[in-house]
Amino acid sequence: MAEVEAVQLKEEGNRHFQLQDYKAATNSYSQALKLTKDKALLATLYRNRAACGLKTESYVQAASDASRAIDINSSDIKALYRRCQALEHLGKLDQAFKDVQRCATLEPRNQNFQEMLRRLNTSIQEKLRVQFSTDSRVQKMFEILLDENSEADKREKAANNLIVLGREEAGAEKIFQNNGVALLLQLLDTKKPELVLAAVRTLSGMCSGHQARATVILHAVRIDRICSLMAVENEEMSLAVCNLLQAIIDSLSGEDKREHRGKEEALVLDTKKDLKQITSHLLDMLVSKKVSGQGRDQALNLLNKNVPRKDLAIHDNSRTIYVVDNGLRKILKVVGQVPDLPSCLPLTDNTRMLASILINKLYDDLRCDPERDHFRKICEEYITWLCNMSIDTRTRRWAVEGLAYLTLDADVKDDFVQDVPALQAMFELAKTSDKTILYSVATTLVNCTNSYDVKEVIPELVQLAKFSKQHVPEEHPKDKKDFIDMRVKRLLKAGVISALACMVKADSAILTDQTKELLARVFLALCDNPKDRGTIVAQGGGKALIPLALEGTDVGKVKAAHALAKIAAVSNPDIAFPGERVYEVVRPLVRLLDTQRDGLQNYEALLGLTNLSGRSDKLRQKIFKERALPDIENYMFENHDQLRQAATECMCNMVLHKEVQERFLADGNDRLKLVVLLCGEDDDKVQNAAAGALAMLTAAHKKLCLKMTQVTTQWLEILQRLCLHDQLSVQHRGLVIAYNLLAADAELAKKLVESELLEILTVVGKQEPDEKKAEVVQTARECLIKCMDYGFIKPVS
Repeated sequence: MAEVEAVQLKEEGNRHFQLQDYKAATNSYSQALKLTKDKALLATLYRNRAACGLKTESYVQAASDASRAIDINSSDIKALYRRCQALEHLGKLDQAFKDVQRCATLEPRNQNFQEMLRRLNTSIQEKLRVQFSTDSRVQKMFEILLDENSEADKREKAANNLIVLGREEAGAEKIFQNNGVALLLQLLDTKKPELVLAAVRTLSGMCSGHQARATVILHAVRIDRICSLMAVENEEMSLAVCNLLQAIIDSLSGEDKREHRGKEEALVLDTKKDLKQITSHLLDMLVSKKVSGQGRDQALNLLNKNVPRKDLAIHDNSRTIYVVDNGLRKILKVVGQVPDLPSCLPLTDNTRMLASILINKLYDDLRCDPERDHFRKICEEYITWLCNMSIDTRTRRWAVEGLAYLTLDADVKDDFVQDVPALQAMFELAKTSDKTILYSVATTLVNCTNSYDVKEVIPELVQLAKFSKQHVPEEHPKDKKDFIDMRVKRLLKAGVISALACMVKADSAILTDQTKELLARVFLALCDNPKDRGTIVAQGGGKALIPLALEGTDVGKVKAAHALAKIAAVSNPDIAFPGERVYEVVRPLVRLLDTQRDGLQNYEALLGLTNLSGRSDKLRQKIFKERALPDIENYMFENHDQLRQAATECMCNMVLHKEVQERFLADGNDRLKLVVLLCGEDDDKVQNAAAGALAMLTAAHKKLCLKMTQVTTQWLEILQRLCLHDQLSVQHRGLVIAYNLLAADAELAKKLVESELLEILTVVGKQEPDEKKAEVVQTARECLIKCMDYGFIKPVS
């Protein structure tokens, strides 16, 4: 059965091939190959799949399939010809020529084979001619360069031609075989910049993708000489030498993925010693006065690119450990240079930034706490520069940059916030107009308040990791809530809000969106405890948060809006956001009313809007104009008790606004029904808020009094329960609703009197009013008086 199916699949493949669907044909042939052991059929299938490979330009596959067919039948002329075509495309002209020669022997009169023979012969001759030409060109250039009497422009042109040849594999090998390295060393000795530059660039091309040549060149030129060339003041020269070193490092480390063949592929070289020597010389360059600013920058660039792991999944971070042990102090020395002092090393505007980036990368590349502790100890002296006022601002700025990385460590951040002079020194620096300082200070404060994003730890995965003996990072004791709260208290006491407010006022070109997000994170952490919010408001934190909530990254705006909500929920808006600023707070809070936000953000936004809507009708109008009403109503349907309560309380304030009342008056909606039903909830707080809203609505419009009786059959039962409620505030609001209904319409009043409500009003109204119940008793009596005015009841003497 399998053989029959294989034949059918072959025929199916042939049909696909005729329709030029080569992919489908290939699939059919491949399936057939799995089902048959018949040699003749196997040869046909491989030969046919080779034809598909030629059509889809999959020449390696085509050559392989044709070879399998030839292995079965060495005289398979179609397979030979197809392999010949594939090999020609792959540039293997000699092998292709042999195949077509075999074809022409089998079929001497075949014109296609004869034509292919002629074409391949011509191509092979041209290739030999070019190869010979390359040899002669290299020889010619060597002669010109060796002849001291050659004209300068000819020597320069010859050197530049070598650069082009050095970038091609064939040319690089020809230069190498013709004693080219020795010649290029002589060019370096000329000290003529244009010839030296050409020699360096040629060497760079020769090293690329060839480990053996790179090793020979490194030892021939010597690393100290290469570094001395990179140390010169000439920017072009420094960059060219940097590229040469990078090419050597890539080839020695295997980073260059170029395909090698022949002898190069067979070589196994131990390059670790050479790579370590290169790293050591680069570190020495950092602190040498003989090195130009450009050269120092290139050394830092090479360290940044080649020392830290590119993929943290790789276990080996030995290069980083070596640099921390042997070079961290040298890198810190670069960071701490004071440009105005005579002893300052040559620097560019970028030097200390590059050194700072390297410090960050090295720290991130450490794998365990002991490694980080060792790193931190080396840096401790560096941190103390922050408080030394005799050191210039630029140097102290780099100390803050260091803190931004080091305060990731829980011990460092806890020690730092206890050092009040250091904190205040950092706050003073934050008031300068330096972009880097603002970002570094903000990062440090994020670390101290733990307001960065923390990945959720899944206990099952932790257990699995422990079982497999993997390292499981554990939370540091000083990163727990008690310690974070204590650090927040110390930051507030040291005046962090004033510093943050000053930073927010910085020019937009200085205060980047990323820095704004960091500041928003810090503010949110500082606002966490309601007891601290008064201090934050008093120091101007409320005003400072508004621009952060309106501009910046999406994450930053949400964090700032949440902090605003926390303040707006418990503070007097007139004090927290004086003047017209209070109206700017509304939009960020409304944006928090989103199902994509978490429940706490929704809840605190609703509390903030409740507080604002209770201040003035102008604020209620602003909330309405921001289209918050539908969102507030949605949260009144929430299953979560606190969200439903907060939304209902907010609506209780909003119904005072005329446009909101018109929404309740409009036909075709269930707004009033929702409020009535919420009055019947078991939750006392929800009942209280809903009853307050209903009391104000029925007081504002008689139409709503009548509408209330139509939205649900339970309205009277709910009203009676309100009037008998244990909580006096709920009971009072229920009695106010009853009075509004009585006053609205005589027929409605008669209906109420005929119900049990009259008895309830009578019982409540007959009570002796004490201080707590005065409003309740008085409202019940007003209801009874209204019934007497209608003549439904008579007074009893």
